[in-house]
Amino acid sequence: MAPLAVFYVAVGDNGVSGPLIGCGDSIVATSTQPVRFTDQVGPAIRTLLANRTRSVGMSGLVNVLYRSTLTYLGGSFDGTTITIYLSGQFNLSGECDIPRAEAQLEYTAMAAAGASRAAVFVDGTPIDAVLSLK
Repeated sequence: MAPLAVFYVAVGDNGVSGPLIGCGDSIVATSTQPVRFTDQVGPAIRTLLANRTRSVGMSGLVNVLYRSTLTYLGGSFDGTTITIYLSGQFNLSGECDIPRAEAQLEYTAMAAAGASRAAVFVDGTPIDAVLSLK
């Protein structure tokens, strides 16, 4: 048993609390209560997607995925890149939520797998294309 790392957004933090992501925000790791798992990726992503609140406790962190209806289908790890497969829909609040949503999913998956890169697919389409403003 061990805690899982789940990532949320520090809006307007400018990279102070964690890696800098789009719109001058930071992506910040939080820890869950200890859970039993054989593979961390599924439980970590499911924990992130199950959070239905925008505010993360009293931390000041934000969960931009709280209104999205995404389901974790599975993942694969090649030693460098963790690839996760989701189904469902994003329900975001403006263009700054796009890099926030990507970072929450990618950093949570990378931490769980010990990966240096992440690829996210939603209903078979890369996340960049799903969240494209074009």
